[in-house]
Amino acid sequence: FMRTFAHPLVGLVTFSIILVTYFGKVKFKFGLPGGLIAVSLGVVLSYLTGINPKGDFENLFGIFLPIPQIMPLANSLKAEFFLPYISVILPMGLFNLIGSLQNIESAEAAGDSYPTAPSLAMNGIGTFAAALFGSCFPTTIYIGHPGWKALGARAGYSVLNCLFFLVVCFTGTFSFIAHIVPVDAGMAIVLWIGIVISTQAFTATEGRHAPAVVIGILPSVAAWGAMLLKSGLRVGGLGTSENPFSEKLIELFKSSDIFVDGVFNLEQGFIFSAMILSSITVFIIERKFLKAGLVAIIGAFISLVGLMHSYSFSVSDTVLKIKINHQFFFAYLAVAAVLFLIKFVSKEQGEET
Repeated sequence: FMRTFAHPLVGLVTFSIILVTYFGKVKFKFGLPGGLIAVSLGVVLSYLTGINPKGDFENLFGIFLPIPQIMPLANSLKAEFFLPYISVILPMGLFNLIGSLQNIESAEAAGDSYPTAPSLAMNGIGTFAAALFGSCFPTTIYIGHPGWKALGARAGYSVLNCLFFLVVCFTGTFSFIAHIVPVDAGMAIVLWIGIVISTQAFTATEGRHAPAVVIGILPSVAAWGAMLLKSGLRVGGLGTSENPFSEKLIELFKSSDIFVDGVFNLEQGFIFSAMILSSITVFIIERKFLKAGLVAIIGAFISLVGLMHSYSFSVSDTVLKIKINHQFFFAYLAVAAVLFLIKFVSKEQGEET
């Protein structure tokens, strides 16, 4: 969104076409897709305003067939290579799993129900297959299903995606595409997908649960803010071997009444904290205080093992650190105690299930 306003002639014009097409339901003559018009116009405006990539692109045309990497993959599973990274592998695997489950749920809310087990199985098979050929990137179920569906995508969309990227990867044409199509030209479509996903969070839930949606969004907002903050610090000269990130940052920010440690706590494991905090809020709204307390206990143990609210400083970043986290463990237990005691201290009991 910031990039849209950094280059407004390109960003806002293409964004307006996307809004007119997919929110205004405008159909262009000759059956031209609004997305294609937006990207094409974005490319033209990028060149006219001078924000297109400069210089000669690196010619990587050729045939690049995948080569099996069986032995390197097997060697990477040895203890001396595998165990030092387990604190990264485990939480990232869990985040990927939860993200896939959320995307399945998002698709169902948009009217398309997919069986969970086969969907996750194919997801895992894709990751293993890619790893056998040297890919370090796990596959995941599409995010933004409601948005792609609104664009008119159906089952054939996945097939076309596969064929397109197969050709592009095997022929080395990515560098050419990146050179002639600036990021700004297609940014509006990605932005629109994000808007649709965020909108669905409110429209697919009961109106009275809206506060839970807002609370569930806050951890990701904090993570985004942390990313911007750390980028700013690096631009300012910190995050080097001479000036690494450290605990001193927390005190410096507190002197300006900015509790940056809270931002860093929310940043790590924000998918978990979003689920825990929003679930607690839903049960409180429904006056199911016992269930809310049980969710708080789950949050306590997730925090205890360091899967959320646990960070450490690297030279130029804050990273998730798997460690015993007593502070948030006891905090969530205290929340659970409050929720369990509500029925004994409240003046009106109401209905609780």
